[in-house]
Amino acid sequence: MRQFTNLFIFFTLMSLSFACTQPTDYKQLYEGHVKELSDPKYYGRTDYNGGITAAADYIRNTIEEIGFEWTNLPFTYNKNTMRGKVEFSVDGKEYIFTEDFIVKEFSTGKHATMDIYHLDDEYLMDKDKFYSHLCSGEFKEKFVAFNFPLFSDKFGGEGIELYKDNLTQLSGHVGGLIFKYASNPVNFISRAVYTLPFPVIGVGPEFPSDAKQATVNLENEWIENYNAVNVASFVEGKNGGDEHFIVLAHYDHLGMIGQGNIFTGANDNASGVGALLAMMQYYKTHQPETSILFLFLDGEEANLLGAKDYVQNPYKPLKDVKFVINLDMVGDNGKNIICEVGGGEQGNAGYELFKKINGEKGYFTSVDQQPFTDNSDHYYFGINGVPCMYFTIEGDMYQYYHTPRDTYENFSSEKFNDLFGLMLDFLKEF
Repeated sequence: MRQFTNLFIFFTLMSLSFACTQPTDYKQLYEGHVKELSDPKYYGRTDYNGGITAAADYIRNTIEEIGFEWTNLPFTYNKNTMRGKVEFSVDGKEYIFTEDFIVKEFSTGKHATMDIYHLDDEYLMDKDKFYSHLCSGEFKEKFVAFNFPLFSDKFGGEGIELYKDNLTQLSGHVGGLIFKYASNPVNFISRAVYTLPFPVIGVGPEFPSDAKQATVNLENEWIENYNAVNVASFVEGKNGGDEHFIVLAHYDHLGMIGQGNIFTGANDNASGVGALLAMMQYYKTHQPETSILFLFLDGEEANLLGAKDYVQNPYKPLKDVKFVINLDMVGDNGKNIICEVGGGEQGNAGYELFKKINGEKGYFTSVDQQPFTDNSDHYYFGINGVPCMYFTIEGDMYQYYHTPRDTYENFSSEKFNDLFGLMLDFLKEF
């Protein structure tokens, strides 16, 4: 009996020793974070039912559990929300939200039935002709439908500027606008920092060219001085000094749009947040050579306001930033990684090193550079001269971008280990 007991104790201790020496499964940690943050209980990580606050709490609690400290960096902004009725029908046919139509984020609420005027493309070739025609007084109670890609191409401006600069001039002159897209406009871009006094609907190629009448029923709420918060956690490097990397991801998403439509945002951008938290777990036992500031940003879906505020009010001086890495929508199975580069020569040097490392290690088929744009949080760093790169992976899951189907079930961790290795190698070698 004593021999049996001794053997039992021996094997128990051996098993415990084995368990304690097992390498951390960072992919499993990553998947757990993504699954948690894309749970519907967070209501799509906006102010609705305190979802964004709960998400920030999860991030802060995880940082503490890993063994690091965090700092809140609060800011405020105005925002438009649309969590009531979101209904649209054409000639008696009810359209399905996110499948047949979208509502642009700057739309006001309205319940009305209006005739549809189909604007000829010729009016989109000349701005003066466009405004003169639509401000004539005959369209105050009508929907004006037009070719959105052509409008975007001819009128100029990116993101918020395209709409605000060009469409505010139509205030009081049109009852509403219908953007006709070349493909189904399922991508609801939540840059709701102002409103126009008329509804703006997006439709796809199935929208009939001879549609006569549309009914819209929209309920919006304008929120003044909405309280948002960025969360920062600084990991001290071996070499000390002020120089540091920033690795960032936004944790907010679209939240609730319409009644019952929760946009849970697994890929966008619980995937980026999960990657950062997994990296922090790694650096707890593998101290980096150079310090790293992990930055979890709010307000990305509100015209990148979290990044803008950080650049204006940095936790650490921007002059000490060696490089910024922005991870946004990396929970996909694409074989190549898509990037944008900003911040001048240092940014280009970082890009070349990423390509070199990737070529040597074979993480991705390629690292493909695209033009620098304002589509994610790296933008404000880049235009302020801070070297930066934005990474995303576009594969089979990209089709769910900014739809209620961006769920954990439609998320992929297939390329996480490759992304993880590429990030760690770069932060070590740059």
